[in-house]
Amino acid sequence: MAAGGLPGLPATDAPECDVIEIDEVCVRQSPPCWLWIAVSRIVGHALSFAFGDRTDTVLEQLWSEMPEEYKNKPICTDHWGAYERFFPAEQHESCDKGSGKTSIAEAMNTKWRQRQSGLVRRSCGTWTGIETDLAERFLILLESHNHERIKRWQVQQGPTMA
Repeated sequence: MAAGGLPGLPATDAPECDVIEIDEVCVRQSPPCWLWIAVSRIVGHALSFAFGDRTDTVLEQLWSEMPEEYKNKPICTDHWGAYERFFPAEQHESCDKGSGKTSIAEAMNTKWRQRQSGLVRRSCGTWTGIETDLAERFLILLESHNHERIKRWQVQQGPTMA
């Protein structure tokens, strides 16, 4: 399993009213490989991710990479049981797909899936290091995405008073 804290991001404080969206998507059926991603709803940048199976262990790995300033924020997810077992009820809200409460995370997963569509073809061979390759590809995508989202957020906030 590969997990990623996201090193090298420009510093940005967690907005006080921010919400974390977490979603998972199957990126490879054989061998099974899921991408789990946590995203800031307000800023729109990815906070952490993990590749692996669809178990509580991978969710724990995703959460361990979460920046500390976000760990007390409200969390919106789909109804997958791992979320309800892992997060306290007062912090967690299970949402239906299409409710808009996980749309930022779902959009990141869709963007990833479209960019990596060749990896899910049946004709692709099985490589034992596929998770490492997926993580490297995902980091390339996230680096540009996160820099763009954080820059946009900083512009929206205007100049800061020193």
